[in-house]
Amino acid sequence: MKCQGVTQGDPEYEELRTRYFHARVPKAKPAKIYRPRTTLDVAEILKYARLANTKVGVRSGGHLFACCSLLPDGVLLDTCHLNQGIDYNPQTQLVAFPPGARSKELAEALTAVGRFFPFGHSPTVAAGGFLLAGGQGWFMRGWGCTSDRWVEQMEIVTADGEIVQASKTQNAELFWAARGSGQGFFGVVTRIWGKTIPTRRLWERVVVFDCTKSFSGILHALFELTDCTPKHGVEVAFATFRPDRDDASLGEEVNDRRVFMAASILAFSDTFAEAKTLLSPWESLPEILSQHQITSIPLAERTWNELFEAQDRLNPSGNGERWQCDSILDHPEVDREQLIKAIKPALWDLPTRRSIGCIYVGNYRPDETNQAISIPQNFYIASMSCWTDPSWDDRMSRWMREVYTRASKVSCGQYIADFDANQRLTPVLTDSALQKFLAVRRKWDPRETFIGYRGFSELTTTPASL
Repeated sequence: MKCQGVTQGDPEYEELRTRYFHARVPKAKPAKIYRPRTTLDVAEILKYARLANTKVGVRSGGHLFACCSLLPDGVLLDTCHLNQGIDYNPQTQLVAFPPGARSKELAEALTAVGRFFPFGHSPTVAAGGFLLAGGQGWFMRGWGCTSDRWVEQMEIVTADGEIVQASKTQNAELFWAARGSGQGFFGVVTRIWGKTIPTRRLWERVVVFDCTKSFSGILHALFELTDCTPKHGVEVAFATFRPDRDDASLGEEVNDRRVFMAASILAFSDTFAEAKTLLSPWESLPEILSQHQITSIPLAERTWNELFEAQDRLNPSGNGERWQCDSILDHPEVDREQLIKAIKPALWDLPTRRSIGCIYVGNYRPDETNQAISIPQNFYIASMSCWTDPSWDDRMSRWMREVYTRASKVSCGQYIADFDANQRLTPVLTDSALQKFLAVRRKWDPRETFIGYRGFSELTTTPASL
């Protein structure tokens, strides 16, 4: 085989095995780790795996908190070097890129040619895992998940090592399954073609509130302002945090018991005047927000680098940070009062100094006839707990389990990128989409070379229970 694998005992094995966003990596040890450079390399690896009856895990950016690409005694196929290069075609206005392309790399390449594609929010999220999950990209309130309308074609190596093209007109069922099945997908995406539009400037307004004593009232008011905010070209997100989260001299314990909530509203527009109009609902805040306002940053132009730096400050990595994430997608039949009551512990009772809560406004109802992603994404509600001491692992897992047992009562499911079968079992596809996905999977991977689907294969949606 042209592409040689790294095995246990090799000097670089452990560094490659643990190449994930955070330090809380499972102990599972693959038999071999491959870093293919070409699509033909991938085909060879999968043919080998099939002959050896070996299971395969695929990693692009290593941002899945569950690190589910690590399979004991299996193959880890790392796409970080695969088909490198981002190419824009001015005739078709399509951009072609590999699964290992990071959001920051896509932003730089496309900005240089005056184009835009809704990549991920974190600068180091890679396109492969991002798009397989559906892709909660920038400004999705106006156009949905990125995989829905923006992905034109994929090159995929199937479980038996065949190289195929997948689109709405070629291998359509494979294309359907690839967009939204996340860790459950049964092939390796080796190249992606996405639609682009002319880029615009970025304008942000930020307001920070002390929500320690008025969490429910503040969040209700923020939801009402969001309802009045145009969907197309406007990003809305809220984050809860401890005031001293950036004080590196402090330990993991919560010292300042207050909880702040930041609202970030971002416009994608050519001029300041247009951005001001788009964000006009946020110019005059209702009394409950004004009373608890800590900081207000007026509307100002931003760059992609500035936005990415802000994301990195929220989710630092590389210094032993251990992260855990759980999330829900709110159930359409649950009213706001019930929703806020159920999610408050997950967003307000943050267990460590650097833990954060997040509400990302998606306002998205997918059409499951178009792609596997199928559960409504009105509000994505998540907690991301952060610590460095491994002895805290069980404590942090208990906290997450407790608050999301409560939050799950107002949920219709979970964004598949956050699914962790070892943490909490919750639907990631509608019942009908799941059955269709399982049928397509059986056809393309009958020998189960890829087993990431097993954790959610029997999970069905249920009504809200609060």
